[in-house]
Amino acid sequence: MNATVLTASHYGVVRFGDLQCEAVVLTSGERGYVRRQLAKLLGFHENHGNRFARFLADFAPNSLSELKKTREPILLPSGRQAQFFPAGIIADVASAVVSAAISGTLHKARQGIVPNCMKIMRALATTGEVALIDEATGYQYHRAPDALQDLISKLLRQSCASWERRFHPDYYRALYRLFGWKYQGHDQNPPHIIGQITQRWVYGPVLPADLIDEIRTRKGLCCPSAQKHHQWLSDQGLARLETQIHAVTAIARSSTCYRDFDRRCMAAFAGGSLQLGLLIDDLEEVA
Repeated sequence: MNATVLTASHYGVVRFGDLQCEAVVLTSGERGYVRRQLAKLLGFHENHGNRFARFLADFAPNSLSELKKTREPILLPSGRQAQFFPAGIIADVASAVVSAAISGTLHKARQGIVPNCMKIMRALATTGEVALIDEATGYQYHRAPDALQDLISKLLRQSCASWERRFHPDYYRALYRLFGWKYQGHDQNPPHIIGQITQRWVYGPVLPADLIDEIRTRKGLCCPSAQKHHQWLSDQGLARLETQIHAVTAIARSSTCYRDFDRRCMAAFAGGSLQLGLLIDDLEEVA
């Protein structure tokens, strides 16, 4: 056997809504997917290797170095060989595609993959990529038991960061449209229901209640009126938040009214409140 062939110790099928993709965990502990299947979800087939590479260069240029490290095939438990696609890239790709669609800059030839990218984003926002792979492959039973505190430390900062705008005007315009309101800009104080939507459908699917309570406690010890939840999030926490903002914006823009929006969010994010158990399932997600 070729010494360069890496071995998958765990194998299973990840589900992004009604989409399916083969997932693996290598003997090194690295998670990922069978590249051919993941490419197919994004509209590419086996003979489109160069086109798929150019697509990734457009939407996830910072991840190309990771892909170059995984050119050699992997050996699946069945004995079949396949190309590996590492975890940690697909969320960036899906988010970039949806963002381009929202801004109107997505080429019409790629419009057809937007629904699949939305399904991928919804699945990752609700559960987390590592958790999906670990559950599908059974690797969840082999994780370190003390990883919970490690992940929490990755999602929260030790101190409050200075304020930066995290919610784009497009987010508010999309929500205001559901009620027939005109968004006047950031100088306008949003109605209370907009804050409720943000808490339930943006923060809820990203952070469990325990972590939200921790943020509120830290804010209470400082100056709560001058702080926003996102000021306590680490870079990794902010990345999860940004992905969720894009997802909620896209759903709001495509909904006919608030009730339609609420139903779609309920279906996409499983009620809106991430449980601590799901956070534990996300323990080894890389920053």
